[in-house]
Amino acid sequence: MAIKVIVFDFDGTLIDSNQLKYDTFFKLFPSDQFHRNIIADVLKEFLEESRYVILWEIVRRIGHNSREKTESEDLAVKYNDIVVEDAKTCKEIPGAHKTLQVLSNKYHLYLSSTTPQEALEEIVKHRNLDGYFCKIFGYPHNKITSLREIIQRESVNHEEVLVVGDGESDKVSALETGCCFFEIDKDGVLQDVRDYL
Repeated sequence: MAIKVIVFDFDGTLIDSNQLKYDTFFKLFPSDQFHRNIIADVLKEFLEESRYVILWEIVRRIGHNSREKTESEDLAVKYNDIVVEDAKTCKEIPGAHKTLQVLSNKYHLYLSSTTPQEALEEIVKHRNLDGYFCKIFGYPHNKITSLREIIQRESVNHEEVLVVGDGESDKVSALETGCCFFEIDKDGVLQDVRDYL
């Protein structure tokens, strides 16, 4: 069956923001080895989770038991402020804008990310990408639920949907829903998606 719908991940797929998001977790805590080790361990284990889950786990492991929830929520606000501003201006993955422009003429495009909904919409709008997508899904939506909603909304079969992403969560969501998957590798060239189609 031919592809009719394409669902893009955002960070590491359309914009080169994975490293800046990773580094920002370290900026929120003291730079001593104790904190750095905890942050690195949590990121190794929870990298594909939302910032809320990651920050809660970091705070829990540091041992601030009496104020974990409040502290992690405050840190999430600071994290968001830093990342949103940086994500507005970081480099795009080579060919991202052109790929969206070309593909939006033939396919229905969607965006699915673990970035919080409001922040995601703000970044996408600032980068003039919002006009390419039928709908944008950010946290608290999860990628599997979002794909199921897109399939129902578009009245298509799962094999008519292509998921494009660079992370394990993108691959797993495609596998769980029976959608096709195209992996953006570390070189991140979106022209390859157009060639694939």
